[in-house]
Amino acid sequence: MALDLSVEDQTLLDSALKVIGLVGDEFAALKINYHLLLPLALKDIMCIVKDAHKKGLQTIADLKLNDISSTNLAVLKVLQQAQFDALIVNPIVGYRDALQQTIDEAHKVRMGVIFLTYMSHKGASEGYGLRLKTPSSMKPLYTLFAERAIKWGADGLIVGATKPKIIREVAKLTHNTLPIFSPGVGKQGGSALEALKAGATYLIVGRAILDSPTMLTEARRLREETWLEH
Repeated sequence: MALDLSVEDQTLLDSALKVIGLVGDEFAALKINYHLLLPLALKDIMCIVKDAHKKGLQTIADLKLNDISSTNLAVLKVLQQAQFDALIVNPIVGYRDALQQTIDEAHKVRMGVIFLTYMSHKGASEGYGLRLKTPSSMKPLYTLFAERAIKWGADGLIVGATKPKIIREVAKLTHNTLPIFSPGVGKQGGSALEALKAGATYLIVGRAILDSPTMLTEARRLREETWLEH
């Protein structure tokens, strides 16, 4: 569940807790991004994380962290204080003096690190789809990120549900050893079933549920739609 509530909501904390109470039983985890991380105080974020944990939900901090190690480690310390279970990072920042220390420290405190590999919006191809010249061939940037996720010790990958072909390619590149988290179901046009059939492990859904007049019904519909027969 992507808890992307409107920043214009004057009761963000109460709204977040209400959503968790209403539909929290339909999900495996809660993803919290800047919609809440910026306007709310740390104690409020801690309250949301604690409430999610009571529901048995894992919590993911969606910062797309992308900085040098000293900055990343400062952020990680605050996320640990808030008791997040995992965070999303952008591998474009590189390994040395950046993600190496971030990943190592996160694992020391039992936090997962998820690599942003290919986003779900239409313009993703302008960045993650860029083709780069390597010593042996031309490769799209996202394939390098997938390969580095294995090499650098990441715990998962973000690949948009709007791109099932890329999900399939990334799953093959990583030999299905890392879970793939797929955003973009519903509002952005991604199909839950197509993403799962392509190799996605988890679906990330936000506005399709939050904007529904019957959130619980929509959440249950999406959950049941993911019950594939194997």
